[in-house]
Amino acid sequence: MSDSTLQLFKAQSGMVSAKIVREDGTLLHLHSLVKPEDEGKYFEEIPLWGDRVVFLGTGLGYHIVPLLKKIQRNTELLFVEYYDELLQHCIGQVLSRTDVIINTISGTTTDFNKIIRKFIDDAKSVQIIRHPPSIAANKPFFDNISKCLYSRNCKSTAGRKMVLLYGGFFLQEELKNAISQSSVTPVLLNYNDIDSSIEFESRVEQIFQFEKPSGILSINMLGFDGNGVLPDLALKYGIPLIVWFVDDPRPILLHQKQFIKPDMIAFCWERQYVPLLKEAGFTVADYLPLATDPDLFFTGHTQKHIANIGFAGSSMGREFLERIAGKFLWKNELESLVNAAAKRVMENGEPGIEEIIRQECIRIGLRIPFTDERNLVWFQSYIIHTASMLKRKQIIEALIPSGLKTFGDPGGWRELLGDNFPAEPDIDYRTDLASVYRGIDINLNITSSQMPTAVNQRVFDVPACGAFLLTDRQKDLESLFNDEEVAVYSCVEELIEKVNFFLRNEKERKRISGCARKRILEEHTYSHRFKQICKKVNIFGL
Repeated sequence: MSDSTLQLFKAQSGMVSAKIVREDGTLLHLHSLVKPEDEGKYFEEIPLWGDRVVFLGTGLGYHIVPLLKKIQRNTELLFVEYYDELLQHCIGQVLSRTDVIINTISGTTTDFNKIIRKFIDDAKSVQIIRHPPSIAANKPFFDNISKCLYSRNCKSTAGRKMVLLYGGFFLQEELKNAISQSSVTPVLLNYNDIDSSIEFESRVEQIFQFEKPSGILSINMLGFDGNGVLPDLALKYGIPLIVWFVDDPRPILLHQKQFIKPDMIAFCWERQYVPLLKEAGFTVADYLPLATDPDLFFTGHTQKHIANIGFAGSSMGREFLERIAGKFLWKNELESLVNAAAKRVMENGEPGIEEIIRQECIRIGLRIPFTDERNLVWFQSYIIHTASMLKRKQIIEALIPSGLKTFGDPGGWRELLGDNFPAEPDIDYRTDLASVYRGIDINLNITSSQMPTAVNQRVFDVPACGAFLLTDRQKDLESLFNDEEVAVYSCVEELIEKVNFFLRNEKERKRISGCARKRILEEHTYSHRFKQICKKVNIFGL
């Protein structure tokens, strides 16, 4: 570039290194000052799968050396580097390979479009391996090359396949099943098996080119890399990237908002967060409630009686809250503000967490403790989940005389309610929970305060396996079920009254559960939700 010069020098190891000196005197190192040859270690595990391989930014070629032994015979290579001096040095690294074809593009190339067109024509697959420091040094140049590569590379018709970002998180297994049941092939991108951003990019490119998916689906943006590679590649390939939020999106967006690209689509299980997602940059944002997987939650055999009243779930107690407190600058003097605000959230939730904090600060005589987004968002989250803990403690405590048992998080419940509280061990969601639900006369539901209007998983799972649910009143129940299909309570007094009624009326429990189960199997399975997603995105004709 006209405002910078390339300088080669000897690193401490004695090997050649390179830096760029800007016109204003600032430096940008393309390789290490100490041991630039070690750079190859970060690339040596990358599998080579393309019959055309593009090295987008070569530098001095240290990252290319360990890959040479993997290059198959008759593979065609394209070296792209702004500086001719670096390009020639890099070509020298592969001159010993007479069985590969080398193409080059530099800053002095007059018609790179012609070279790229010839390089890609008749290619089965084109793998692009980036050298980030080189690209950062001359971004406009590499952006033009990249745009040309993708405009010619993304020419395959999408198939009946959906990429699912997969790592064992809640809902991912259920969606995998739902995709298969819809006669669509799920292509799993297991992000827990990928060790580096370089490997991640290679895996995504490989999936896009060989599988030709019609869409990509993520829960809570899990599986997104820290460099924005996934949304960038999805945009370049023209593949819809869909995110379904099943947790408060505000903490998630703290780190991921910068990677939201045009045409990305969001769904959210809580309708009150939909405007926030639109403001964050999602082209489409819509409400999508949870559902159930009937292969996991089915009526099954008659179950041994476990409890008259049971609640399967976490206490959201001290250990859980401390993990959230570790995300922001917690101070003990905030305790009074947290407790006051959490009680208001627990009781009503209106007029919203931001306004509740403002009003309570005025009442107590405190200043709003944070002004930066990160600390404020996590502080709000801490208050909301404290409200959930207080709500659960209040309700469970009120039903102890009625013989209630909890299932899961025994340590947390005993810390909240005393060492003698009858808390049962943790339960595996996918293998054991349905049988536990079936063994309880009244399954209690207490919705987390992060869901002002939405309904949680128990509303669908419990009736789906033939068990009875008594749930707190949530606005979304009205659009999902009719009055004959749900039993609700609005306060502790009403809860106790209804517990006593339903314990005496097994026939009524079974009637309501049966009606709810029929509705769920007709409208509220994850296969239904996947079809709703596809209809909104206009893929697969579902």
